[in-house]
Formats: sequence, structure tokens, C-alpha cells
Amino acid sequence: MQNTAPKSTASETVYEVIRQRIMTNRLPGGSHLLEEAVATELEVSRTPVREALSRLESDGLIQSIKRHGYLVTPITIPDINEIYQVLSPLEIVAAELLATKEDNEDIVAELQKYVDEMALALEKDDLDQWAAADEMFHMRLVESCGNGRLAKAAKLLFAQSHRVRLFTLRLREKPVNSVKNHGALVDAIRQHRPDLAREIHAAHRVGWVDKMSDLLASLNIHQL
Repeated sequence: MQNTAPKSTASETVYEVIRQRIMTNRLPGGSHLLEEAVATELEVSRTPVREALSRLESDGLIQSIKRHGYLVTPITIPDINEIYQVLSPLEIVAAELLATKEDNEDIVAELQKYVDEMALALEKDDLDQWAAADEMFHMRLVESCGNGRLAKAAKLLFAQSHRVRLFTLRLREKPVNSVKNHGALVDAIRQHRPDLAREIHAAHRVGWVDKMSDLLASLNIHQL
């Protein structure tokens, strides 16, 4: 039976369902998606499916294959390095901008809330909740920096970087140090110390990328 929900609502629903499957690696890189198959499974018409897949393609999560539907975009180890070569400087600038804002109490409180949620999640061994709080931390970091172009560029890479973090989350040690680094970054922003914010975030990102690349290589995993 066809879903009678408004087209925009149906499109949003399809988008969120497929996006979550990709983000959580239930649809790994290289998976194929066909409009008709998605429409049948989710009981909607092909129009909202087409709209949702177009959005996912704009997000860089899928690629259109002529006459063969869509392919979930694979992420290789070189891709991971490229993603963070672009994303890390953007986040560093965002942190610096926040640290230079005279009135940054509200965003500092919000970022601290996500750090606290991350710490609590680790205490409960809830890695999914940790990942959700971590994602929101980075999203709000760039959204609140005051540079709309920076935020837009960074958010295009977030979906891909989040896939990497989730995939490796249960393959590595608990991200306790990550929580400490996030907390230190918030303190630097709170203290209006952009140089310290840059130093903390740069060191965190460089070490993290190297560890993830080495981990995937050691497991003989070439793409996500």
C-alpha cells in the first residue's frame, strides 16, 4: 500500500532512513541502491525516493551510476587522510573564531554539555551515545563560529568523517583521551585563547588520523 504522507515528509523520511543506514555502515561503501527497490521497501512512491537520493548524492554519501541506480560512496584510507586534511583546518579555524568571541558563554556551555554527555556515555559503555554527542559537538563547533562558508564546507565532510568514527569505534580502545581533548578545547575557548585552541585541536586530529589509518591497515581493511 502506497504511503499517503505529503511528498516532502515522505522524502525526508526516506532520506533519514537511508542516511542512517549509510552512517552506521549497515550500507557499507560499494552497496547498490535502486529507486524502485527503496520505494517498495519503504512503501512510498519513486518521486520522494528520487528526491532523497539526490540529497544523499549532494551530501557525498552516494554516487549516481548511469542506468544502474546509485552506489554508496566507498571511503579508502587515502580518502580518510584527504577528508581530514581539509576538515581539520576548518575545525581549527572555527575553534579560533569561537575563542576570539567576547560573548561566547552560550556556545561554551553547549559544547561543555556535549563533552559531559560523552564522558557519561563512556561511563555507561554506551558507545552509540558517545558517537551522537561527539557528532553534535563538532557540528555546533562549526555552526557557531560565525563563518557560514566555513560551516557549509565542513558539514559536507561530516557525514564521511562520522562513518569512519563509527566504523572504528568498536575496533579501538575506548575514546577516553578524545573526551579529555574535547574538554581541553572547550576550556581554551572559554578562556579566549585561540592559540591554545589551535594547538589542542591540531594535535588531537593529527594523532587520531594516524591511529585510524594504522588500525585499518593492520586489519587489512582497505575501504569502508
